Parts: sequence; structure tokens; C-alpha cells
Amino acid sequence: MSVNKDLLDEVFSGEKSICFFVHEKVCYWVLDDKYNFSLDAEKDYDAYLNKGVITRQQYLQACKEFRGGILKLTSDNFLQYIDSMDGEVLSMQALAGLFDADEICDIGGLLKAVEAYYLAGAELSADHFHSAGRVASRLPQFYVNFDRKIYMHMDVGRFHEELAYAGWFAKCADFNFLIPDSERYWVKNGDCWKLRFVQQAC
Repeated sequence: MSVNKDLLDEVFSGEKSICFFVHEKVCYWVLDDKYNFSLDAEKDYDAYLNKGVITRQQYLQACKEFRGGILKLTSDNFLQYIDSMDGEVLSMQALAGLFDADEICDIGGLLKAVEAYYLAGAELSADHFHSAGRVASRLPQFYVNFDRKIYMHMDVGRFHEELAYAGWFAKCADFNFLIPDSERYWVKNGDCWKLRFVQQAC
């Protein structure tokens, strides 16, 4: 993966996100357009068609083009999706490199400041808030476990869980506890996961 400013800006703006997938006991980290992490996009396109937002022709075109023609992402076609996707399957080395790519900040110093804030209400500067947001944008926002039928996300204000399948556990919630310790690339000079809650704690 080539990490550059444009890619990091897309991650920071929320256009692209990182998802942790579990498929047949194998873990995959995927960086892709956020909307590609919806499971059943057909539900959305059916609703658009029924409301007259799109025409039948646009619907058929979307069925061919969305996610390489995979409207319903399932365990059966997941490997086809990652083979044909425009995004990237990331290695642990590449993920760790997201924090070094643009010398984002002194992460150790930022974590100390944030811990002092959480512990005793120490004041955070505008730079602290900005840096925390940039670091947090490089954390996973989606979790999809095909083996256990679990779909979780932290894209607050969006209802991706409504596009999960019947019988799945689907929720907008913190999924940190579901990630194996060996996969936690964000534990760098401390646990960067806590940075994603800085804005909410104010």
C-alpha cells in the first residue's frame, strides 16, 4: 500500500475507513470506501428505487457496478470482494505505518495529555484535539465476523447495522474487545484507542 497525503486525508474525512474482517478463522484488515463495508447494499438500492430516487436503469447499473457487482457481501463471496476491490488488504506493518506516515504527532506525549485530562480534567489544547482526531481516524471503524455473524461499527449517526442480515448480531458500538491482542496495531507508545473518545468526553 502506498500511504500518501491524499489517502490519509480521505481517511481523516471519513471517505475511507478500515474494517476488521474474520473469515474462516483468518483475520483481514481492509482499507476501502466506507460504503463498501455495508453487508446488504441491495436494501438501500431497493429503497431508492421504490422512493423514485433512482430509475430502474440506474438501479440495474448500480447492481453491476457497486463493489464489483457484489451487492450482498457474504462469507461465500468475501474472497472475491477482496480480490477485486479498489481498496487494500493491509498488513500489520502497513497499519502500524499509518501512524508514522506523516509524522502525525508525538503520540506518546498526546496520550499522556489525554490521560491527564481523563484522570484529573487537565486542559487540552486545540492541537491536542486535532491530533487526537487524526490519530483516531486511523483506527478501525468497522468489524465484520462472518464466522460468528457479528457486524459492528463506530460510524456514529449512520445506521449500517440496518443492512446486516437476519440472524446477525448488528450494532453501532465499541468492538475493541473483539480484536485479538496480536492484531492491535494502535497500541503504540500506549493504547491509541482511547483517543477516539476525546471529543465525546468534552
